[in-house]
Amino acid sequence: MQYKRHEYFRYTFDQPIEAVMQILLSDGSAESNRGTCELLDISPGGTKVFTEFNLPEMRGPVQLRLIFTLFEQPITIAGEIAWKKQVFGGFQYGIDFIEDAASANLIVGELKLRRQHEADDKAGK
Repeated sequence: MQYKRHEYFRYTFDQPIEAVMQILLSDGSAESNRGTCELLDISPGGTKVFTEFNLPEMRGPVQLRLIFTLFEQPITIAGEIAWKKQVFGGFQYGIDFIEDAASANLIVGELKLRRQHEADDKAGK
């Protein structure tokens, strides 16, 4: 797995966001059962996740489907594993999203709403 990081802002969550993941075949159909993971940070171009699962390292890129909610709207997006790191209790993975302007805009919009809601909560509104 090669590591390549695009130049996007990266939002790190105070508390990880629960998500569902599934390994995909090259044609986009599901290969695995759904598993759980946690989003540690996110940008319009990718995310860092934690999971207990040791995902296989294949000769080609491993594609995943992630399903999560940042604020209100569920987001389903495909990505490729860019890197893998074993940590206490499981594994961290860097996931590069497969470029999609609509999904990137949805992520940015949901992050703005989430951030505004967090700021309002801290201000006591």
